[in-house]
Amino acid sequence: MDKEDSRYYEAVVAKKRMFGGKIFNVDVEQVVLPNGIPDIREVVEHHGAVGIVPFTDDNKMIFVRQWRTPLDQETLEIPAGKIDPDEGSDLKEVALREMDEELGLTTDHLEKITAFFASPGYSNEKLTMFKATDLKKVEFKRPLDPDEFLNVETLTLDEAKAQIEKGVICDSKTIYAITYWELLQAKEK
Repeated sequence: MDKEDSRYYEAVVAKKRMFGGKIFNVDVEQVVLPNGIPDIREVVEHHGAVGIVPFTDDNKMIFVRQWRTPLDQETLEIPAGKIDPDEGSDLKEVALREMDEELGLTTDHLEKITAFFASPGYSNEKLTMFKATDLKKVEFKRPLDPDEFLNVETLTLDEAKAQIEKGVICDSKTIYAITYWELLQAKEK
């Protein structure tokens, strides 16, 4: 549906960049609501990211354990990474780069599952999710980013669900990946 055809369309009449960073920008937008009343929107502009749902041959999933400063805790998450502004539109290449960098693995079997917006109330960050099977070690692993410190862990579905209960797995992309895993297993039965 075109925005002009939407009865909920908010016209942006002014925009001011409040912050420009390497991962995201923050804009304050003046909008006119559908009823004609002006309002303000704070918008986080993000280049997007990919998430990889990597399955081992013995039906386990690979996660990365890392510290997340905004949460002030360690988390277990699926491998993922941001799309750099200069990268093209081949998101499979971005996913393969992240698998290499974070896991030291690659695959010829990478399938797009879906894409979704992380938090559309204030951000345009779009996550594109890929299923990876038939994993192989890379010959020469890419180094982690200088600010990345992580540990690779392989879990069963029950172990992953227990980590959700403990609050260690607590981000939307990883919870989505585990739900997807449960649905795949239910189809197999």
